[in-house]
Amino acid sequence: MNARASADKRTPPAAARPQRTTALVSRLMGMETEYATLAVDPQNLSSEDLPASLFVYEQICEAIRRDQPTAKGLFDSEQMFLASGGAVTFESNPTMHDLPGGLIEIATPEVRSPEELLTCQRSIDQLVADATADSETSYDLRVLKNSSDSYSHIYGCQENYEADVASGVWLVLYRFFVCLLWMMQVISLVVSVPLLWLMLSIGWIAQRRRRSRSATADSAGVRSSDIEQEAIEADDSLGEQNPQTTFDSVPPTVAWLFVAALRWIHFPIVLVLRFVARHIAFRPQRRYLTALLASRLALCGSGALDYDGRYRLSSKAMAIDTIADMGSFRGERPVFVYGHWLSHYCTKTFLSLASTRVMFARRQRLQIGLSDSNMADHAEYVKFASVSLVLDMIEAGAVADLPVLKDSVASIHRIASDWNLVSSVPTSHGELSALEIQKKYFLAARQFVAETSNQWLGESETVLVRWESLIAILAAFRRDHTQTSEAVGRVDWMTKQHLILALGEKAEWTEKKKVDLRYHELSADGYFQQLAVTKPEVIFVKQQNVDRRRRSPPSGSPAARRGWIIREFAGGDEVFHTDWAYAMIGRGRKRKRVNFDI
Repeated sequence: MNARASADKRTPPAAARPQRTTALVSRLMGMETEYATLAVDPQNLSSEDLPASLFVYEQICEAIRRDQPTAKGLFDSEQMFLASGGAVTFESNPTMHDLPGGLIEIATPEVRSPEELLTCQRSIDQLVADATADSETSYDLRVLKNSSDSYSHIYGCQENYEADVASGVWLVLYRFFVCLLWMMQVISLVVSVPLLWLMLSIGWIAQRRRRSRSATADSAGVRSSDIEQEAIEADDSLGEQNPQTTFDSVPPTVAWLFVAALRWIHFPIVLVLRFVARHIAFRPQRRYLTALLASRLALCGSGALDYDGRYRLSSKAMAIDTIADMGSFRGERPVFVYGHWLSHYCTKTFLSLASTRVMFARRQRLQIGLSDSNMADHAEYVKFASVSLVLDMIEAGAVADLPVLKDSVASIHRIASDWNLVSSVPTSHGELSALEIQKKYFLAARQFVAETSNQWLGESETVLVRWESLIAILAAFRRDHTQTSEAVGRVDWMTKQHLILALGEKAEWTEKKKVDLRYHELSADGYFQQLAVTKPEVIFVKQQNVDRRRRSPPSGSPAARRGWIIREFAGGDEVFHTDWAYAMIGRGRKRKRVNFDI
């Protein structure tokens, strides 16, 4: 009690904190989830006979288009935005499009409450599962919502939160570097233009040769394939308006060389951006969130069995190698990801320098890469709801009771390796276990909510109730490892471990790994899906709400206007492409930009 009282004295009183103007846990937030696709192969076909990843992606997208209106991405011709406000993206290297496998990333629309985010997440889970089942192929396609495959490839989900990028002198310094990066971007653009013109010329020549071959084949009485004919028609209709179509015609080897050259041209921007990410942007968030993210593995880890038969709380956590970085430039695996900033300066702003101005805003997107793909509603809800509440605390200055990790990456690995929940890691409050860290965050959050006026409580009391119950479930397990019944269906890693242990001590690694993977299968055959049918009490969201969010976006966010625009213009005569922040309608001088700001 004395230590607690001492900590309370260091915490600014509620009256001294900034006055709230919005409810707790009501910031913009969203999820991006990578789903692994696979073809069930009862005939043991060779990899050459399995469907190519691009083919699978296109078939799933076609099934989604039958489900709801969609629009093509403005900067990525393979990206597809949904009437629900979300987006579908093909996550694969262009050189691997003809190989089996591949990842489909689906992002939820931006929302303003954890309950709404959970509903939207479940809606896209069901959307991709149904689209996979309804795809018109001769293969039995399935999709997994997990974080690693049997070859230990890491993927999964990322969380996004609107937050203050900096304040005071740090905000001034941040904006100075934005100006510097803009000037560097202009220089890179000037240097890159000749290279891009050369690439466009090669693509244009490739298109002309394809048309010439088609004309020759037609004159000889040979019909072009439907796919080639569609590609030619796309060239004719969009080639003038969409440079991406021309870029896509460049031979893969040549395209790889151009991309490598462009990466070197933009490398100085990456160095400056990395400095901003590590030393200027989101300083308090990185300091006070890292311990929460590391310790929540005990509550929200999805579990994984490695090649040596060791069970981990999270395979994704074991791959973390730095705290803040790009996450896409050299394959690094950071906790806090700035790859979307890299896109602003090196991709999207290549076509529109004016879009850099959004980087001057105080509120920016904080992206978290240390996040597992959850099947359980309880774990998934607590995962992002607790972060949203702690972000409110950080912005209010209520951080005195929050622990800080001293060796962050090593601590993350240690916690992720210990499903017994006994290991301690060094923090500013001494050596603490994952559960002890979670309890400190929870107690501080409960005190913060108690000091908040009723009119601003929002969903925070529900967050506390669900957070506390999950901590209690894990604490019971920590005291007695036979106490797992309450965790089944609520804590993913414990539910999965329960299913693996049910196989018996003599079970082979392959049998256990099958459970590890099929636990995440989004179909009636998926192991979690079968379990959830027998335990309806673990389901938090109502199916009618999921059905509504599958086709219509939530109000009060940019997604609402994006979804409305897509419904209005999808399938019409106007040329229409969209991105997260705005849409472009029409062509030539009549082309209009529609912003989604609220």
